[in-house]
Amino acid sequence: MGSPSFLAFLHLLFSLLLAFPLAQASSPMSQAHALLHWKSSLRGPSPRALQSWNIDTHNTTAAGPCHWFGITCTNGLVTNVSVLRTGLAGTLDTLDFTALRSLTVLRLRRNSLFGAIPAAIANLSSLADLDLSHNRFSGHLPASLAALSGLVKLDLSANQVGGKLSSAALANWTRLTHLNLQFNRLTGTIPDEIRYSSNLRVLCLHKNQLSGSIPHQVGELTKLVELNLNTNNLTGSIPPSIANLTKINYISLYQNDLSGPIPSCLGNLTQLKVLYLVLNHINGPIPHEFGNLVNMEDLRLSQNLLTGTIPASLGNLTIIEILYISFNELSGPIPPVLGRLSMLKSLSLSFNQLSGTIPHALGNLLTLEDLIVSKNRISGLVPPSFGNLTMLTDLEIYQNQLSGPLPQELANLTNIYQLQLSNNDFSGPLPPDVCKGGKLEYFAAIENRFDGPISRSLRNCTSLVRLLLSNNHLTGDVSHVFGVYPNLEFVDLSDNRFSGELSTNWVKCLNLATLHMSGNMITGRIPPQFGNMTQLALLDLSSNQIVTEVPKQLGGLTSLLYLNLSNNLLSGRIPSEIGNLSSLTTLDLSSNHLTETIPMQIGQCLKLLDLRLSANELNGSIPLEIGRLVSIQKMLDLSHNSLTGTIPSDIGRLDKLENLNLSHNGLSGSIPSSISDMQSLLTFDVSYNNLEGPIPENRFFRNPQVEWFEHNKGLCGQVLHLSPCPQPASRHGSNKRHKIVLASVLPPVVLLFLLIPLGVIIALRVRRKNAKENNTEASAKDLLSVLDFDGKVLYDEIVEATENFDEKYCIGVGGYGSVYKAQLQTGQVVAVKKLHALDDEKGFRSEIEALTKIRHRNIVSEEEAIELDWSKRLGLIKDVANALSYMHHDCSPPVVHRDISSKNILLDSQLKGHVADFGIARSVKPDSSNWSENAGTLGYMAPELSYTMKITEKHDVYSFGVVNLEVLQGRHPGELISAWPSDAQSVLLKDLLDPRIPLPTLEESNAVMLAAKLALQCISINPQSRPSMQHISQALDAGKVEATWQPFHTVQLHQLMRFT
Repeated sequence: MGSPSFLAFLHLLFSLLLAFPLAQASSPMSQAHALLHWKSSLRGPSPRALQSWNIDTHNTTAAGPCHWFGITCTNGLVTNVSVLRTGLAGTLDTLDFTALRSLTVLRLRRNSLFGAIPAAIANLSSLADLDLSHNRFSGHLPASLAALSGLVKLDLSANQVGGKLSSAALANWTRLTHLNLQFNRLTGTIPDEIRYSSNLRVLCLHKNQLSGSIPHQVGELTKLVELNLNTNNLTGSIPPSIANLTKINYISLYQNDLSGPIPSCLGNLTQLKVLYLVLNHINGPIPHEFGNLVNMEDLRLSQNLLTGTIPASLGNLTIIEILYISFNELSGPIPPVLGRLSMLKSLSLSFNQLSGTIPHALGNLLTLEDLIVSKNRISGLVPPSFGNLTMLTDLEIYQNQLSGPLPQELANLTNIYQLQLSNNDFSGPLPPDVCKGGKLEYFAAIENRFDGPISRSLRNCTSLVRLLLSNNHLTGDVSHVFGVYPNLEFVDLSDNRFSGELSTNWVKCLNLATLHMSGNMITGRIPPQFGNMTQLALLDLSSNQIVTEVPKQLGGLTSLLYLNLSNNLLSGRIPSEIGNLSSLTTLDLSSNHLTETIPMQIGQCLKLLDLRLSANELNGSIPLEIGRLVSIQKMLDLSHNSLTGTIPSDIGRLDKLENLNLSHNGLSGSIPSSISDMQSLLTFDVSYNNLEGPIPENRFFRNPQVEWFEHNKGLCGQVLHLSPCPQPASRHGSNKRHKIVLASVLPPVVLLFLLIPLGVIIALRVRRKNAKENNTEASAKDLLSVLDFDGKVLYDEIVEATENFDEKYCIGVGGYGSVYKAQLQTGQVVAVKKLHALDDEKGFRSEIEALTKIRHRNIVSEEEAIELDWSKRLGLIKDVANALSYMHHDCSPPVVHRDISSKNILLDSQLKGHVADFGIARSVKPDSSNWSENAGTLGYMAPELSYTMKITEKHDVYSFGVVNLEVLQGRHPGELISAWPSDAQSVLLKDLLDPRIPLPTLEESNAVMLAAKLALQCISINPQSRPSMQHISQALDAGKVEATWQPFHTVQLHQLMRFT
């Protein structure tokens, strides 16, 4: 024993002896009173289990506690208190431990106890078994526990206990056999003094925040049978001394930051049954010596940096059931000797660089349920021996170089529920009996050369949930070859050779959310019944031969996000009912024969990001309502039509738009100067029109493409091949100067003072009759009384400034109201939200009053559109995380925003991010069900809202993840979210980032990786897997980034998940 540690321990022990006075001799009655006093302190009604905890004055033989529930006595004194799963709620603060010195066992597992574990617990000097697991204890691990030298079992798992592991305690717990502190908040390192707990058989420290390396002294715990250190922040290499643990049968080190090779001496652990090393940075080969682990049942080495080949010696693990080696950098062939693993149930070798063919011997694995070898370089045929795998439920061989027809023997796989064959070179027909067992749910065969018709088996496969057959040569009449699938959610038949007319059977697929049928030879019309598919989110019928009009019934698709009918033979007008698609983000009707004017109702599609109406026969003017599409970002393409009139000046309000194409029309007049406000433009094409006058002057138009302005009537300006504009008269010059002065005076930032003391909130209902209007006006004035100024006076000023809320002052419309710009008499420009209704005025008032108490530098409302470099984007992400952490964890009660989206993340003049628009925010109170009501913006809402309407902080976490990715990508990450994690694991991070700015520098790259990793964790389908905003905020504030282990441009998304 090292003398410094020993002296420290003696000092601690001496201090404890002084701290706890010697108790008087315990008696049954003093123990009864101690337990009853504690019982009386518990919260809520006394649990039924403790009804026997009473002193019976009429029965002296039963007066003591020895006959009570959960109590065991020896020689009349209490030695065991075991009260499990009884709903106890309260603290241990009032329990007199000095009266219970005879106690050897204290078990209070799975209750609702909270508070700190009292230091006085050290008075239980005879205690051998302490189990307080699965409660809500917090605070630090009490140092006084070191005095309990007789402890044999200590279980504090599944609490919220923090602090560090005590070196003195570990040195004194020489009798300890079980130490379980998992699922807590412990920090610091694992002390070297762990060696003195030499009787340990079980050591569980996982799911904490431990750091540092695994001490080599762990190898001295030679009685250890279970070592669980997963999900911490442990670094360094796996100590070879672990090979001394010859009795061990379970080792779990996954999800840490461990690096270096796997020690080959681990092959000496012949009793080992389970080894988890997943999600680390471990490199080097899989040791050949692992072939000695003949008792191995579960070996998981996935998501590391392992190289070399799969050792043939693994064929010796004849009782193994699970073998996961995916997401590494392994090469070479799949060893045929793996066919000896006769008890194997799950084999995953995916996302490596394996080559060669699939061994026929794998067909000997008769107990196999999951076979995943996707994303490798495997070639050749699928062996017919796969037909022997009748227990198989999941077969994933996508993204390889496999070829030829599929063997008929696959029809024997009657238990299959997932079959993924995509991105290979398969040919011939699809498996004729692919759904023979009636259990197939996920079938993907995209990017192959399959041909021929759809089989009857697939037509009748009512179990299907997702069907992906795009990019093949499949044929058949779509009106007959597909049936009704009650569970179907996603179907992609695009880029095949299907013909015939659209069937109304799709309408009967009541869960269908995505229907892709583009790139075929489908004829006929779109059935009006498609308008009844209210659950549909994506409809793509582009590049077919569909005729007649766009049915107005499509306006009933209220959940639709994406509509693409381009490259067909559609004619007639665009139905005005298209304006009912309030959730629509993409509308493409280009390359058809549509006529008449663009309906003004298209301005009601306020969430549009991409609008394409080009190559039609549209006429008339561009509707002014186009200027209301302030969210549009990717493209506005009205080219190759017969549009006339002028370009509306309101189009300059589309400040997020990147690409604008108005070419090949008959537009006249000048290019409005408001175009200069479109700071996001990348392309601007107005060629082949009748435009004249100057080109707008701003940074974008200093070096434009000449082709954008060709073939017009008289455009002029500082652009090559254009005539210079005539010099303006002095009066005009004066006007220009006035405009410049006005532009510099009018702030580019609209301040939204909504629900905070610096803001202004107006709620009113516009009434047609004067009397009702006056009543509403008075009510709205009263609502301002929660603010610290004269709301009635301010209200009158706002009404005057907006000319009684005239439409021309409207700058945005949301689900709860309209926002107007008003310039006050002080010169200050503010935004005023006018709510649609005052149906719940009482709740609205209380909500405002609660939110006015919030004070935080990131909860204000300023907005400025500007192109951000990486340092500013990372700062923006951190600002938003800090704000949400404050709302969730520092407000009392916590506040859930419920509508985190890019439109509500605003910038101030210092480019700091601010969370804005608390239009639907709610306090999370313990007695509140907090059901959703218009909860959030589509594209940012958590997926669980499709089956539950209960809103929690995890909804904001998901939305933050979407916004985080949007900041990194420079656009909404819808495609990534739909593909993650199954189809996007191998995507390179660099390909995800906004291409408009250079890749991050070396200093910035690690921070970008951390932000991306947190974002991917936030968009987890499972709400419980998402981190808290407090965790995210702390991670970003700490700047916990280490040098990356590989070049930035090679990092794939799946590798981010092991990066911290």
